Amino acid sequence: MPSRVSSSTLVDDVADEIRRMILTGEVEPGEFLPTRKELAEQFGVGLSTIQEAIQALSAVGMLESRPGKGTWVREDALDVLIHPEAVRTRLGELDLHKIYEARGAIEVALTKMAAQRATPEDIDRIEGALERMEGSVDDDDAFVEADLGFHLGVARASKNELLEQFYHLSRKLIAEAIHEMVGLSGVKQESILHQRAVLAAIEEGDPGRAEEAAVRHMAYVDQLLDRWDNRSSKNRREGSYA
Repeated sequence: MPSRVSSSTLVDDVADEIRRMILTGEVEPGEFLPTRKELAEQFGVGLSTIQEAIQALSAVGMLESRPGKGTWVREDALDVLIHPEAVRTRLGELDLHKIYEARGAIEVALTKMAAQRATPEDIDRIEGALERMEGSVDDDDAFVEADLGFHLGVARASKNELLEQFYHLSRKLIAEAIHEMVGLSGVKQESILHQRAVLAAIEEGDPGRAEEAAVRHMAYVDQLLDRWDNRSSKNRREGSYA
């Protein structure tokens, strides 16, 4: 990170740097930013400039100030940076199978890179998310949140910020379908088995095995999507006869 920012548009430059910190995982959603004094020293600007930048990012829903504690990065901060509605507006309604096809290509690449580049901290993050998945099989919302943490942990471990953001976008585009699919019989247990295989390959630093585990997982998800799609179609037909 640069020690100083341009003096021409200080507030915008500082806001951009804070966005970059969040995008690259330097400060993750759910964590606190450095103090205003620390940010001012880091960027070589005054406290008033830091305050204005934080206010601007708070106004769009990325940050939230907590009196006596500091400035917190909201859990949904990445949704502000990469908004699925912007994609839908530009491309129109997207077919779920096409989205999953794109997600599969991204996820396989990310998993292979993670096996090559993951740090011990990355592995701890991924393992922690898997443990949360295992502990929330009776709670769909908590399971989906833990599953997202697992995949974002793998994406972060790839050290490829652009692919990581593409993955996050693809995930948000199918968020509703994911929530419904985890309610299907046996899905949580099967998903955990696939994630264990992915984690084991990353822990061993074996990119070939990691790639194979990710391909198997994506093949399972594709089958699951067909299963969910068939059930949804059946429910719509039965509803039309009611």
